[in-house]
Amino acid sequence: MEKDGVFVHVNDSIRKLASAGPVTQTWEFICECPELTCHTLVTLTLSEFDDLRAASPPVPVLATEHGAR
Repeated sequence: MEKDGVFVHVNDSIRKLASAGPVTQTWEFICECPELTCHTLVTLTLSEFDDLRAASPPVPVLATEHGAR
């Protein structure tokens, strides 16, 4: 599994664990860029995270310096 694939899985797991919380609460997710040395945390609300995953195709969680919108 590629580094970005691992962090997609980690972020999806964080989202599942946070499911009981309000969608406006912020959580720290890991940047899903392909840079092996990147471990940047990205603060998103659960709504923002869900919007990224619901896009077609899904939009990766990226730190601002890696192209986040």
